[in-house]
Amino acid sequence: MPRKLWSRLAVALVLAAWPLQAEERPFSAYSADGGQVVVSHEGQEYARLSVIAWGPKWAWTGLPGQMRSQQGAAVGTIAGKLSGSGVPVRVALRAAAPEPKRLELSYELQAEADTALTFICVELAPGKLFEGRDVVVEAEGKQTPVRYPFSKSGLGSRVEAIRLVDPQGGATVVRFDPPCEVASDGAARIVLAKEKLAGGKPVRLGLTVELPSALNWYPTMAEVPDEPGLDTWYPWQATGDSAAGAIGLQDWLEAPAGRHGRITRQGDQLVYNGQPIKLWGINLCYSTCAPEKPLADKRAAFYRKYGINAVRLHKYADGPGWAGIQSKDSFVEFDPEGLDRMDYQIAKFKEAGIYVKLSAHFGSQKLGPADKKLVPYLEEFGPFKGNRIETPHSGIQYSPELQNVQILHATNLLQHKNPYTGLTYAEDPAIAFLEILNEQSILFYTSMAPLKASPTLRKQVGARFCEWLRKKYGSQEGLVAVWGKAAFDSFAGEGFKTDGEHLDKGNILPIGNPWFWDPAQIEGSQAFRKRRLLDSLQFLYELQCECYQRFVRAVREAGYQGEIVSSNWQAGRAFSHFANLHSDYLVGTIDRHNYFGARANDSMLARAGSGLLSTGMQQVADRPFMLSEWIHVFPNEWGVEGPAILGAYGMGLQGWDVSFMFQNRDTGAFSDRIGRDQWDVTAPQVLGVFPAVARQILRGDVKEADLVAARNVHPASLFEGKLGFDDKVVQGYDSKELDSSKVPARALAVARSVVAFTSDYQETPVFDVRPHEKDGALVSATGQLRWMESARNPGGCFTMDTPGTKALVGFAQGQKCELGGVAIEPQCRFAAIYVTARAKDKTIANAPELLVVAIARARNTGMKFSPAGDRMLAKGEAPILMEPVKARIAFGRAGAAKVTVLDQDGKPTDRVLPVENGAFAIDGARDKTPYYLITFGQ
Repeated sequence: MPRKLWSRLAVALVLAAWPLQAEERPFSAYSADGGQVVVSHEGQEYARLSVIAWGPKWAWTGLPGQMRSQQGAAVGTIAGKLSGSGVPVRVALRAAAPEPKRLELSYELQAEADTALTFICVELAPGKLFEGRDVVVEAEGKQTPVRYPFSKSGLGSRVEAIRLVDPQGGATVVRFDPPCEVASDGAARIVLAKEKLAGGKPVRLGLTVELPSALNWYPTMAEVPDEPGLDTWYPWQATGDSAAGAIGLQDWLEAPAGRHGRITRQGDQLVYNGQPIKLWGINLCYSTCAPEKPLADKRAAFYRKYGINAVRLHKYADGPGWAGIQSKDSFVEFDPEGLDRMDYQIAKFKEAGIYVKLSAHFGSQKLGPADKKLVPYLEEFGPFKGNRIETPHSGIQYSPELQNVQILHATNLLQHKNPYTGLTYAEDPAIAFLEILNEQSILFYTSMAPLKASPTLRKQVGARFCEWLRKKYGSQEGLVAVWGKAAFDSFAGEGFKTDGEHLDKGNILPIGNPWFWDPAQIEGSQAFRKRRLLDSLQFLYELQCECYQRFVRAVREAGYQGEIVSSNWQAGRAFSHFANLHSDYLVGTIDRHNYFGARANDSMLARAGSGLLSTGMQQVADRPFMLSEWIHVFPNEWGVEGPAILGAYGMGLQGWDVSFMFQNRDTGAFSDRIGRDQWDVTAPQVLGVFPAVARQILRGDVKEADLVAARNVHPASLFEGKLGFDDKVVQGYDSKELDSSKVPARALAVARSVVAFTSDYQETPVFDVRPHEKDGALVSATGQLRWMESARNPGGCFTMDTPGTKALVGFAQGQKCELGGVAIEPQCRFAAIYVTARAKDKTIANAPELLVVAIARARNTGMKFSPAGDRMLAKGEAPILMEPVKARIAFGRAGAAKVTVLDQDGKPTDRVLPVENGAFAIDGARDKTPYYLITFGQ
């Protein structure tokens, strides 16, 4: 795109994100069930007031209750039994807006009997826009600035008011009547009761919120108005027809899968029939991996149409019945009928050119009564429940017996002959990947659980660790000299009491987890046992490597020669993180999981390299890279950006090799409503973009970056507490974001970011992204991708300019983006707009047919969100409604062109759009479809 146009786009997006101060727009506020009052402004949450309660010893207590509208006010009572004491408590509250810029709230707390407690508070949580800013606390005639988010030290014992000033200079004052104690921990906690509460004696608090401009007040969620323009959204009526139409990719997938032999690993690539191959897939889970035959047929045909050439069968043996194909009594044996159904599904996938990855279970094993002979101490993990005992997470890496069970399960399946293919699973090249363990690491926070649960494991592991220490240090005296006396018997607080740790007793355990191994702790609070922690880290790493290598040897002996993945989990940051990654590296392809957007309606487009894409900070220099679980989690509305960003930047610029979007199930057709599961690939705003994104990936439109930004990691130095850069991993279980001091996550938008495991210690050079910042965009080293970030979230966009595909994805309303012979000018707030060559061997310049795909958001009928868009107020019901995309598209090719409107299954209709001077306008509200076909030469 010319510099001038990109400069205009940059300015326009910044102005769109930050309105002019002269333009005063009203605030919005509403009351939600549970006693919340939420204030928003300009599409962002401004502040939230909630009632929170903890019984004695911080026992969390939920206080549910509904709010109702009464003469313009929100009134209601929330109540519950206080955890830890069982005493019923209730809070009556009222919220109203008696003046245009003023909210008034009143709270009355009452307990039915005297009770101990920790806190019952009104929590005031200012929005993200206040982070890093000073808040003024008024108390006893003094005004004290306090930085937000607040520390745990509290704001005062008799606070009269809190004054907040937003980035635009707008002041909000929250006043308390009477003055009260305000505790703090991130948010402000306005204390209603502390330590104890007398029964039958009400505690009252009045609270006013004075806002800088006018307020729209909605007493209940039902009164919050619909988003403007919702009446133009069109119903999604795709039938799931597997006929190709104009969008199908059936002729792109060579069938059967494995026709020319196995997919093999060669350096950092996967290779098939002498050529690099990309796998673009999805997940199926539990018993849905073994469906009835009609559904198996339907899925194979449906997936093939949308360019899905791989399926991860996950948790197919997480238990019997609904949980998978385990036999009634054993983890290592299979239900014959369930196995037959899975055989058939795999055979149909193979016929359709679809490869399979096998991932047996969630990670913890569910063992049956017949498995007790293989694990004699099985009941140390707990009693049988539902004919199963679940082993603790991280347990397999400690236990040779649990490893034997895992190996036997895998080899029994690999040596089973599929009657529908005539091959064993080990022989079948369509079985492209075998996963040892899902989401497991001996270095994760669960690392202590198996040792706490099982006396047998404690004895086994203690003996092995002491033997390891004796080889390293020679004697107890040598060990004490290095560890220091304080390191011994120091984990009683974590549940490991001893009668004196000593090598001769064989009772020293390798205890630790990512918190203990974090550099900040290991040089701080844990410095007194630093050497013990690092030795434990190394020993556990070696146990994990040993576990993986045992499995690899066994499945190779069983005849399986396909690619193997160890696991796909995290282990904190720095030393434990890279030790865990290296253990995966020793096995083969690197695999990881990530999710985005479980609560806040954020967009990854606002920050380059954020969210799901940041997972690429774990790509290793000479290994293929796979992301086998990822998706935008319901109810996040920007789901289409996931395949768009990962398709362009992950599978393209970064050179990733395999993707499996996560879901549990589908019907072999599009979903009929949003949110049937938290994770749904067949929701139309996700799968609907596959006809474009799959073409871009499978054709290799986006070039892999030659420019490499490497972080050097010497494995042996990790166990000495040495790493040449500071890395950051923020994890909320499934959701993760990674960054680094010397190679930032933003580099993922520019260069290929990798970890390089080195044979000796080497410093990591700083990668500077600033030379790639041009005209307000972060430009990839290939020049094909440009990412425009945004100060506000949601916001931002990127463009793709390749021979085969041109695209604009994100928030770029009214901007004209010229992309090498194609100009795209969106006239709606958000969209993913693609123009792509329909045929595999063609480009935009020479293809007789081009496909246009234009996807935005999707909602159920009656679905409603808060004014800030970050909270779903009503889930709605079928049918799904699609947000219309409106845009002007122009192309510079000579010759006549015809633009045909396709229906939602991709079949041509009799509707033709007018083309004037090579330009035409799409309008989803008018056309009721995201698909169009451009035909040249007619």
